[in-house]
Parts: sequence; C-alpha cells; structure tokens
Amino acid sequence: MAPFPDKLPDFLSEPELWPQGAGRCLLFAQYDIARCRDSDYAVAGLAPPDFLSRAVPKRRAEFLAGRALAGQALARLGATGAVGRDSHGAPVWPRGMQGSISHSHGMVGVWLGQGATTFGLDLEALADPRAVRAICHSVLTPGDRVHLGATPDAAGATAVFSAKEALYKALFPRVGRFFGFDHAEIAEIRPDGLALRLTKPLSTGWPAGCVFEIAQHWRAGTVISQCEIAS
Repeated sequence: MAPFPDKLPDFLSEPELWPQGAGRCLLFAQYDIARCRDSDYAVAGLAPPDFLSRAVPKRRAEFLAGRALAGQALARLGATGAVGRDSHGAPVWPRGMQGSISHSHGMVGVWLGQGATTFGLDLEALADPRAVRAICHSVLTPGDRVHLGATPDAAGATAVFSAKEALYKALFPRVGRFFGFDHAEIAEIRPDGLALRLTKPLSTGWPAGCVFEIAQHWRAGTVISQCEIAS
C-alpha cells in the first residue's frame, strides 16, 4: 500500500508533536470547519465515507481532521494501511498499532503506539454552565461528589468527564462492550490528573476496584486527558 500523503488539507494546521518515546506518537493540530471541503479527502489520501454523506459540515470536518492526522501519525511510525471504523464507530487501526483520536472546538489529537498497549485520548473544552449541569446529572457519581463537592465548578466537572471518556477509549478495545459513566469514579485527585476506580466489574479481567491513572493537562481552555493500559 502507498505511504500516506505528506501534505495535509489546508483546513488543518501543521501538526505539533509531543514527545512520547520510541514506538509512540502524539500529535495535535487545529482545524477550521469553515475551510473544510470535500476535495480535502483526496488531499489526505482518503475516500469520503458513505455514513457521512448527510452529515452536517461540523461532523464531516471533525472526522476528516481526525483521520488525516491519524495518517500523519501512522506515517511517522513507519506504518501503512487505512484506519477503519467498527460497528460502534471506534477507529480500527492497522495490524500492530493501537491508538485514539479526539477533537474539540477546532482542536484534534491522535495518540498512537506500536504493540498491544491501548490508548485513550480525550480533548474537552471548558464546559459552559449548561454543560456543567448535564455533567452533574449524567456523569458524576456520589463518589465523584465526595471529591468535587455538591456543586462542582466548570474545571472540575470538565476534568472528570474527560477522564472518564479517556478511560472508556482505552478500555473499550479490551472489554469489547459499551459501559456507562457510572462504571468509574474518582479514587484520587492529583496535581497532574486523576485516578479513576471501577465501581462495577467489566469482565473477569477487570473487576470492580481496578484503578487507572489519567494524566491531564490544560491548554488554552481545553483539558487533554490521557489513559494507557498495558497488555
């Protein structure tokens, strides 16, 4: 299969590489929805997927931004092959690779690695008051509120939501099924992120009580959450 194109579509900025060590790649870029065109798929060496034929421009731009940046990450690790999509909508990576894609408010990230370690990457812009109320209602458990208080602020609510999203992305390839926000809650808040504990078993290999480290960084009003689970 031919290597990925060196050129990125014009609606994407030049990628920024965060050092991750040998066999890994973490890239970020900015994208402009208003500048995204259907012709950008060809520039990125991709074909427009049928399931996006009736999607709104925002969704089309997000998908293309993620797949184009994923192609750049794969190329940096010397990999070839397309990033597929499973029945749940999750990326399917070329053999020998694992990764995660996320986007939020014009920022896209791809975290990729060789081997069996699974990765969960999530980007979340600081929640507005309406979103904070939704997070409090549908995401936070009583255990989360022990740490955040009865009325969490926007930063705390956003951080927990993003951490749980990152954990889901890292665990889904291993458990192979959907699980809700109530399956994990805060075990500890740390200066560089959160520790989340499973409240319910996901499988015999992942019983209740398992603890996972979620690294977090804030950048320009967006929290970047990372979770990796070794084989």
